[in-house]
Amino acid sequence: MWSISPKVYSSMFSLPTEIADKCLKFASGEQLKVILAIFRNPEITIEDITKVTNLSLGTVKECVEYWTDNGILVGEEAKAPVKTEKQIAVSEQVKMPLPDIHFTNPNQAEIEKILKKNGAMKRLFNEAQQILGRTLGYSMQCTIYSVVYRYGITPDVANCLLYFAKSIDSTSQNDILKIAKYWAENGITDMRTADEYINETDKALTVFRDLAVRTNNDTSAPTFAVMEIFCEWLRWGYTINEIEKAFNIMKAEKQTGRLVWNNICHMNGTIKNWRKQGLNTLEDIEKGTKKFQSKSQKSNTEVKETSFDVAKAEKQATENPKDFGSMKNKRRKKKEGA
Repeated sequence: MWSISPKVYSSMFSLPTEIADKCLKFASGEQLKVILAIFRNPEITIEDITKVTNLSLGTVKECVEYWTDNGILVGEEAKAPVKTEKQIAVSEQVKMPLPDIHFTNPNQAEIEKILKKNGAMKRLFNEAQQILGRTLGYSMQCTIYSVVYRYGITPDVANCLLYFAKSIDSTSQNDILKIAKYWAENGITDMRTADEYINETDKALTVFRDLAVRTNNDTSAPTFAVMEIFCEWLRWGYTINEIEKAFNIMKAEKQTGRLVWNNICHMNGTIKNWRKQGLNTLEDIEKGTKKFQSKSQKSNTEVKETSFDVAKAEKQATENPKDFGSMKNKRRKKKEGA
């Protein structure tokens, strides 16, 4: 542990907490150097920033654009931005359904034109190549374009989305678009909500890998769909202990111990049933199971007691043939009279 030297408090300048809370996790070292220089001297010029930070002019301009895109800096032409309907809905935590529109991908020339005019998109494409570890082909360029222009996710948040997709090994074009659609439908369109979601999935991934170790399964990152199921279980308050119990039930019923999609869906049905019955802890589940077994045994006993005893009837007919015959005649006469 460390403490801050009292000497440094003799001269200070203010820095918004939003920079640390929203942007610290994803901002690069160059971007942090630039924003510190600006807050130290708000009147500083681009050229002076290059001298203070020892960064190139192009890098400084890109860093300024990054902080502008994140709302920390405001250009002269946009000091009072008007919120869109979608931004207002997200701020009020109202889910907006995605409009059913026909979306057409741009051609290669149109993409190049966009990158020349839009610095944020150019930066996103460059960072995407580093995240994915390959040069972006036309199809992947269209995928990233769709994330921003079809689903309304800003370039900085799209960058977080790509990091997330990489962390769960879901970097195919189809997977990236699925994640983008989910984020858009659930209001994950700014740095704060993206960071919260990523932290949530990190916890779900930890639980998944813990379960995989306990059950002798592969610990590699699961698919996005599997991650969503695990996230939902954690939101409901279930821990690794209850989830492992659901796995053991699935294994006993299906005679398989693999963590594959069909088996996880089986586990999901079990956990949903627990939630419906109000069984929230392992202790609740054990009690509920014993209670169900007790009812089943009681029901089976009642069936046995009320069922017709063939052996007893045969014995009675042998010992008292007259009584047995008269009973048959009575039933026949009753039937004929009916």
